[in-house]
Amino acid sequence: MSDDPFEAIKATFFQECEELLADLEGNLLTLESGSTDIEVINAVFRAVHSVKGGAGAFGLEELVRFAHVFETLMDELRSGRKPCDDPTVKTLLRAADVLADHVSAARGAGAAVDPVRSAGLVAELEALTYGGGAPVASIEPEEDDFGFTPVAMDLAAFEAPAGLPDLADLPPLPDLATLSSLSAPAPLPDLSAPAAAGGWKIVFRPHPRLYASANETGLLLRELARLGPARVQLDDSGLPLLDALEPTDSHLIWTIELGGAVSEAEVREVFDFVEMDCDLSISPLGDAAPVEAALAAVADEDDSDASALARAASSELDIAALLASVGAASTEAPAPVAAPVIAPAPEPVAPPLPVKPAPAPTAAAPVQMAPPAAAPVTIRVDLERVDRLINAVGELVIQQAMLAQRVTESGLARSSDIGLGLEDLELLTREIQDSVMAIRAQPVKSVFQRMPRLVREAAEATGKKVKLVTSGEDTEVDKTVIERLSDPITHMLRNAIDHGLEGPEERLAAGKPAEGTVRLAALHRSGRIVIEISDDGKGINRPRVKGIAVERGLIAEDAILSDDEIDNLIFLPGFSTATEVSDLSGRGVGMDVVRRSIQSLGGRISISSVPGKGSTFTLSLPLTLAVLDGMVVGAADQTLVAPLAAIVESLTPNEADIHYVGGVDPVLRFREAFVPLVDVAQVMGFRDDPTVLKGGVVMIVETESGQRAALLVDAIHGQRQVVIKSLESNYRHVEGVAAATILGDGRVALILDIDALVTAKRSRTPSRSDLQMAS
Repeated sequence: MSDDPFEAIKATFFQECEELLADLEGNLLTLESGSTDIEVINAVFRAVHSVKGGAGAFGLEELVRFAHVFETLMDELRSGRKPCDDPTVKTLLRAADVLADHVSAARGAGAAVDPVRSAGLVAELEALTYGGGAPVASIEPEEDDFGFTPVAMDLAAFEAPAGLPDLADLPPLPDLATLSSLSAPAPLPDLSAPAAAGGWKIVFRPHPRLYASANETGLLLRELARLGPARVQLDDSGLPLLDALEPTDSHLIWTIELGGAVSEAEVREVFDFVEMDCDLSISPLGDAAPVEAALAAVADEDDSDASALARAASSELDIAALLASVGAASTEAPAPVAAPVIAPAPEPVAPPLPVKPAPAPTAAAPVQMAPPAAAPVTIRVDLERVDRLINAVGELVIQQAMLAQRVTESGLARSSDIGLGLEDLELLTREIQDSVMAIRAQPVKSVFQRMPRLVREAAEATGKKVKLVTSGEDTEVDKTVIERLSDPITHMLRNAIDHGLEGPEERLAAGKPAEGTVRLAALHRSGRIVIEISDDGKGINRPRVKGIAVERGLIAEDAILSDDEIDNLIFLPGFSTATEVSDLSGRGVGMDVVRRSIQSLGGRISISSVPGKGSTFTLSLPLTLAVLDGMVVGAADQTLVAPLAAIVESLTPNEADIHYVGGVDPVLRFREAFVPLVDVAQVMGFRDDPTVLKGGVVMIVETESGQRAALLVDAIHGQRQVVIKSLESNYRHVEGVAAATILGDGRVALILDIDALVTAKRSRTPSRSDLQMAS
């Protein structure tokens, strides 16, 4: 990690961006499903606003500009001025993709953003925001040497809104001399409810750099109004005359009286990204001393700023009431104008503060929002530190096992003080290990949330209509597994869309909806995590798959294969059913990569397919790559570990229950059924001759697909929790072996891959007629 504090803060910002973008896409998908919950729209707005605010603090201008356009449209949606319809949501989803690209490019973790695509999305967002017309101020205006942006106006086509008085009937405006002699504006009538007691008084003066980073005072005031009853006062007395006005300067001061049960932390959170770009004072209502101290602290060398802030704290311009009265007047007959009203000059980019009308016809209630629920307290910890902790706990487990082994060998009774102390140590070690593993456990939601974008892009590339349905996003698994899940799932989703789903016309002709469905699900099963990717497409065309395999020399032309064996041909290196190479497929790499990736995690992949109905790919993976509950067994002169989750029952076999098919392959009668009998020592190559049944022990095991088998070993030494060590990364892949571990006596023991052992045996599984003959 960099020693530069600024870079460390910037890295934290990008970490937060990942979370914000994930929440952003999740909430947009909620809107796409038909939800119109205003809180979901607000959550999308807050996510984009937070990204923009942080980007502005670090000078990431391209990210700020795009996020600003995105945020502007979201503000229109949450205010109700624009409908949150399906076309808008689809545009927002694509805009979220481009926003993620901007974040990645700003971080230096991805390629530069396609300017054509980004500009296209900006145009679409602006068209939705401004109703197809040009925005009042472009994000990237063409400026002259003085920074002035000309705006074309067609006065001939302008029509005044109905109900406004004729300009000729208005009294004349005062001249420039009169304007220059005016002090702070006179108080307007208070049409809003009084602020509740026990609130906060906020004095806020923006600096010019606040606007340079694309922040807006109006949005800050709006967020404050959502916290509780708010009275907003504006002091514009610092505005110079027009000939002395610098457009880039900031002269306005805002005072907000915020009522309700709101904490200071909630108020400061509104100013989180702009606190360094403004003068800010927050004090309890009715407490003038802190305000006066703050005013003195922010004063410059002369007294102009301090006096201006003091006037802001005492002026009575109520913008919320003014807007409410204007809103009410627009629906009634205009009253006669008795005297000119000089409104304070508005800030150029601040949108009006929304006011929700109250039931009373002559008053407007301030906007109120219930305090947000308390978020769980979290802490960010560098992953390397957690890994070191995991390794230390693993070594602790090994040392505890070694200590227990030494005590057992010394002949001490389990009831002795040392034996009882060891039992307590074992329980404590297990509790520490479970707690540490819970730290690394994360929901697969972080992987699942990346997939909607991939599905949209794949559907666009293939011209198909695709809907992604996810479930089990909260299923937890070790972080090391999650980090390596993304690529296999990506490959299989692309495969499902490109090869599994039919085109809209073909689906309609088959009596299916034009839109295909791809499902991505996660669940826990037998101490493992299972990921299922299914589609409602055409299924696997087995004759074509076999023909391609023969054509490419992957199998013999006269090979006799079962349906499952044909389906598994797609995992062979170089196999592809694509007729031409595209961005998605056709190069013969993908499903083979998927299988090898899953196997490297100690997992396996299986397929089930029904022609015309669809296919399902099932990934089975360990919950963690660190520890395992296992049964320690002996085979020949070797000590092995069998995963406890796969063991159904253990027993001593009777010779009468052993039968041979064809005089060679043994099967065991178990609960009125026959299961293959696997001699572990012989299959693993530890001995050439079969194990003597007399004195041997059988473990009934069940594979991920539900198939059962009997593993024959010499002895069972007991149950133990072991630390998993990767055999593949330290040696190479060995068929039938999932990993290795270190035993209490310091020896290395192999952890069996139950499914691989049973699959190797079932390749010679006798048919039903053979089993009947054996009985």
